[in-house]
Amino acid sequence: MAVGGSEVEILKPRCDKREYRRIVLPNCLEVLLISDPETDKVAASMNVSVGYFSDPDGLEGLAHFLEHMLFYASEKYPVEDSYSKYITEHGGSTNAYTTSEHTNFHFDVNADCFEEALNRFAQFFISPLMSPDATLREIKAVDSENQKNLLSDGWRMSQLQKHLSSKNHPYHKFSTGEHFDVRHVLIFV
Repeated sequence: MAVGGSEVEILKPRCDKREYRRIVLPNCLEVLLISDPETDKVAASMNVSVGYFSDPDGLEGLAHFLEHMLFYASEKYPVEDSYSKYITEHGGSTNAYTTSEHTNFHFDVNADCFEEALNRFAQFFISPLMSPDATLREIKAVDSENQKNLLSDGWRMSQLQKHLSSKNHPYHKFSTGEHFDVRHVLIFV
């Protein structure tokens, strides 16, 4: 499963009794395995090195929108929201977030259900399905997040700082909610 590469020393505090191992998969994905025999849950996370700094001009909010869209369905598991339902029914939770340069997807679940949960999770990155109905719902959901943020002094201060920054720097880009025309998104469906 893992390919080449030398062992990397993973630094950890002396009081950390967990075991760590780094592997590189044949598709060059780097994986950090953590073993903690004292826990009753297992978890996985996928970090993609693309965030809102990568949004194309005119499609501000696209990275955040796609973060929402990936968890709907996949070719292998085409029933919408079956992933979230599976995780919840097996004692777990899911979430994701988008930052300037990263998008992170993660879940936790009861240990005896990890293999199927991981398979369902992986399918979103292998063959996601994005229906027109889900697309319209998520545009509204992401816009709703943005509308909520408009009432937050912290978010407003952040947007002011972005507005005052150089237009030639990606920091100037819109970073929350949905700020693009629905007609552009439908190209991706």
